[in-house]
Amino acid sequence: MPYGARIWQGLCFALCLIGLFAVAESAWATYYLYGDVFGGEPFGPVAAAPFFDRFETVIPGSVAAHSGMRAGDALDLRLMSAAARYGARNELLSGKDVRFAVVRNGSVRWMTLKPEPYTRVPFWASSQWMFNWAFWLGSALSLSIAALLMWRRPDSVEVRLLALTLILINLGENLFPINGWLTPWTAFDAAINVVAQFLFMAGVALLASYALLFGRPVSLARRLLTTFAYIFAALSALIWTSAGQGGPGPGGVLGIAGLWFGTLDIRAWLATRPLPLFAAVVGPPAIALLCSIVAVRASSGSERTRIAWATGSLAVLYLFGIATIQSYLTTNVVLYYWILNVSWVVAPLGLTYALLRRRLLDVGFVLNRAAVFTGVSLVVVGLFTLAEWALGGWLHSAGRVANVAVSAAIALALGLSLHEIHTRVDRFVDKVFFRKRHDDERAMTRFARESAFITNPDVLIERATKTLQQHAGASSATFALYDGAGRYGDVDENDPALVSLRASHDVVDLHTIHTALAGEFAYPMLARGHLVGALVLGPKSSGEPYAPDESLAITQIAHGVGVALDLLGVRTNGRSDEILRALRDLPDAIAERMRAPHL
Repeated sequence: MPYGARIWQGLCFALCLIGLFAVAESAWATYYLYGDVFGGEPFGPVAAAPFFDRFETVIPGSVAAHSGMRAGDALDLRLMSAAARYGARNELLSGKDVRFAVVRNGSVRWMTLKPEPYTRVPFWASSQWMFNWAFWLGSALSLSIAALLMWRRPDSVEVRLLALTLILINLGENLFPINGWLTPWTAFDAAINVVAQFLFMAGVALLASYALLFGRPVSLARRLLTTFAYIFAALSALIWTSAGQGGPGPGGVLGIAGLWFGTLDIRAWLATRPLPLFAAVVGPPAIALLCSIVAVRASSGSERTRIAWATGSLAVLYLFGIATIQSYLTTNVVLYYWILNVSWVVAPLGLTYALLRRRLLDVGFVLNRAAVFTGVSLVVVGLFTLAEWALGGWLHSAGRVANVAVSAAIALALGLSLHEIHTRVDRFVDKVFFRKRHDDERAMTRFARESAFITNPDVLIERATKTLQQHAGASSATFALYDGAGRYGDVDENDPALVSLRASHDVVDLHTIHTALAGEFAYPMLARGHLVGALVLGPKSSGEPYAPDESLAITQIAHGVGVALDLLGVRTNGRSDEILRALRDLPDAIAERMRAPHL
């Protein structure tokens, strides 16, 4: 694996782990830290003026109602502490007293409220628990898909962007307070919220960059549209992002900073300006989706299929962002949460279908990993059960301490043997279920070795093409050979793909570069340190991507054919005859040299 690909893979794995931790922390905090005084997330006070939030209604039975809050009362946030201001518009800690400056009929009165656990609120029991779990499970599934993509195809720029899009959107969302992120340290939560604003919007804008990989050459209009997507995403991170998802919200990075220091209330400013509000909410996801639609129209063949299924699945994820504007068009809170959270689950399910059914990812690899995981689990559980059953009679009479000690010893022994069990199960699964794939790889590797012994260039090219089509499943295989006059086949030697092949001696993904070479990948054909040609493969006939182990075997074929053609060129040019004549004359020359001193 190239060094750069390894770096990207490690980075994405780390972000996936952080994202899964954020999902787990949000779920834990919702059950054990999150407090409520308003009767549920959507029922808090509404920003009526800068730092002045009014209760349009007070939910009967809520902590606020029990404390004497009335409809028409308001909170003067400037009089409250920074932590209390931030908590009032985000999340409160259960059981920790909060002092509210309540304005009633022009006078201020202080109320100390103790938030109750959010999971005891009737709104949670009626529907919110289901929405929260849908959101957490959808996030975990999206992050797992992203990790799977980077595990299998870290060398593909297309896969990197798709994985990063999923990771950043889900990581950002799970760090938002409204989705459950909460710790006992309010200042730390505010700083995490700032980071989350940019992570989320970076993920939204990445879809526009992903779309640029398709439908090449990319027009100036498409590049400008991508630039607008990033501009809108940056503005949204500054003034909007998660602000509308329940309650007044902070209003982006500027809103978080202004709320904390009591200097600027972006949320109140937006509440009276519907056009900037609409642009901040709808702009980034809408422009990113437009970029993908334009890319689909500009693409064709298997390329169009790939981007249509990938972006079509992600489109559901983006539509939830656009749907947040619905919260300003209706007071039906349950409908609002249905739109958000159902789309959050549908998106990764759709992407999973696209990956497997439409073969955007190597299906064999997915099945292989699933079979290995299942096999290892069955072996470990089976051995543990068998050992306890075999020792059952003795353990029953040995006492509780001995029982626990023996069980721990069995578990430790299985844990230490896990690597060996995994290796053997992996080998068995490969042998039973994926024999053809490995047979194909061996056939390609064998031909790469044998290519140096073929004496006819035409036969060599013909057999190489047949091998690639039969064992790699390539729809086409073209050999662009150097003609000695600055061209590789019909392509100039200064073509960007050929320049990259000469500079890196590594495989080039032709979707990521503007080139006259037509195909999926170009493999360097090297001899004596020089690029003597390029092997250009079209997409696989099955629609699947080329797997890394297949790509390695294809690289060996390209190298073997390159060396063989170079040797055949030397023979054709007559240089081998000169060498042979020199070798035949060498004994006479040596004898003549030895006689010279005696003359």
